[in-house]
Amino acid sequence: MTTIALIDIGGTQIKFGIMNADTNHATTLGSIDTRTDLPDFNMLTRIDLVIHQIQQHTPTIQGIAISTAGVVNPDTGKIVHANPNIPNYAGKPLREELEQAYGLPVSVENDVNAALLGEIYHGNHHPVSSALMLTIGTGVGGALFLNHQIYHGYAFSAGEVGYSFLNDQNIEDVVSARALVNRVQQTRPDEKVDGFYIFKQLEAQDPVITDILDDYCQQLAKAIINQVSLINPEIVILGGGIMEQTDYFQPKLTHYFEQFYTNQYAAQRTHIAFASLGNKAGLLGAYQHYKNQHL
Repeated sequence: MTTIALIDIGGTQIKFGIMNADTNHATTLGSIDTRTDLPDFNMLTRIDLVIHQIQQHTPTIQGIAISTAGVVNPDTGKIVHANPNIPNYAGKPLREELEQAYGLPVSVENDVNAALLGEIYHGNHHPVSSALMLTIGTGVGGALFLNHQIYHGYAFSAGEVGYSFLNDQNIEDVVSARALVNRVQQTRPDEKVDGFYIFKQLEAQDPVITDILDDYCQQLAKAIINQVSLINPEIVILGGGIMEQTDYFQPKLTHYFEQFYTNQYAAQRTHIAFASLGNKAGLLGAYQHYKNQHL
């Protein structure tokens, strides 16, 4: 049996599992806190802990597939850029260090790119030749799939839509889940506002929340159009916890997307879809990237 260790590294948590490459069956094993607050934080130490837990479950693994936050050179597995929330990560030759430590083949891919690979090859969206993915959370992540493969760009930053602008603001300050929560919080200073609160109030037909969400959908539709008009993908996949409210977002976003996109021929041929794998997408996409490189 060929077993590949799966590791998905985020700023606050590392999820892990295994893939039976012979049967294409994945098993999620658990997660640990990233613990970047530790004074002697070292990502390799955290990864070592994860691999030790994987080996307790499956003593023999034949490879390590990693999905990670940060900008990644997918060929060398080096972290070429990372936000300060993961200390001492930028510039780390992650693949090289792990291959030397374990004597196993290793692959490393950016987490949103991996999530998109997971959704396309292991979710409900196969087969497609081109796709755009947006992950709506604390920020806004993105990934591009063109001509049946991830398009990384010259500096490995293609699809990083969080750096773009909308209405003279950074897009993350307009259409992230954090931006939506902050906007509602301003109208409810005495309430603890989160996504659950917002949609509970929507069900109660709160007129203020209804208007805020409607405007939010209009802005998100415009943000999607800005990306779609450049690359013309077959499908747009929206991920992130808030996008699990598909019954609300699917008709709203499709309506505003088609209303605002003046190229009606393209608008009516672009499918707005939603992520189907939840927090397993990064693990499964990490395996898909590993498979493309090593199997």
